[in-house]
Amino acid sequence: MSKKGILKLYLFSLTLLAALTARAQPFLTFTGGIQQVLPDEEKYHDFLVPESDSARQLILELKGADGGWIEYTYIDRFNEQRTQRVNAGEGATISTTYRIGTGIGEIPPGATIRMVIGKRGQWAKYDLLPDGKFGAGGGGGTAILMSRGQSSAWQILMVAGAGAGAGVQKMGDQIKYYPGQAGNSDEYSYGNSHPDKIAEGGTSGGGGKSVETSGGGGGAYGNGEHQLGELHYGNAGWKDRNLSGEPLGGIGGTQAGCRNGGWGFGGGGSGGVSGGGGGGYSGGGAGKPGFGGGGGGSYVETTAVQASNISKQQNGDTNNPGDGYVRYLLTDR
Repeated sequence: MSKKGILKLYLFSLTLLAALTARAQPFLTFTGGIQQVLPDEEKYHDFLVPESDSARQLILELKGADGGWIEYTYIDRFNEQRTQRVNAGEGATISTTYRIGTGIGEIPPGATIRMVIGKRGQWAKYDLLPDGKFGAGGGGGTAILMSRGQSSAWQILMVAGAGAGAGVQKMGDQIKYYPGQAGNSDEYSYGNSHPDKIAEGGTSGGGGKSVETSGGGGGAYGNGEHQLGELHYGNAGWKDRNLSGEPLGGIGGTQAGCRNGGWGFGGGGSGGVSGGGGGGYSGGGAGKPGFGGGGGGSYVETTAVQASNISKQQNGDTNNPGDGYVRYLLTDR
């Protein structure tokens, strides 16, 4: 076969593979009411927007994952053993509505909707709390992205920031504990207003700063800033964006001897001497030694794709942390 024939066969094979891959993707469910999608290990979920005149509107709600809690026992002044749980920061809840159609600012039929759903940060448990400073892992952010038709170009639609890990410090009979901060409803990470307790968080899609063995959360485009060359920082949700890479999600901090951060968009920081930062559009900073970490930031695209009924809810802290989720509803209105 000639070189020209081989080239034609190669291009045909790529086209066929792309078509088969697209066909293998499930469609967003139009019947059955509200649908909920939960994280599947450390994998994203892809769905196709159906080409139907009945699908006019897509309502989306997503929640960032929560950070990890700390539970410990201690001996009180009456020489009795007690148990204390320090709450994790809760992920933010973001919702909005997009129009489906071929007009300007609408999500076109046949587009791929990618869901990167964050996992919660790892908790920490101590039977008898020793002297020192400790932390739990930050949660991973949750995101919705879109690729139009067979295009390889991706666009962020929404990001819900994750909550941070809790922190605790003990010296003799004195114990102080600090819940992880919640995922922020704005783009910047929550915690920047507490520089005495939390390291600087990321901005404009960047990651948060780390503190010793506790990691900053990953942002949309940048990893958490590490110290000492360790792997405690959360990774970016879309690390290879400038190289035309796909948004695949980012792993959380995995430093040995620490509590892992959760996978997501971006990944949460590990908890070592303090709570790890939450991942999100901008990553949260790790807590200063003994303190809880900062929550990740959130984002909604309103320019290239028009959004309505936007709601950004910043939650508090929780003693029952969980993974993030996505809920959606396709309607004909």
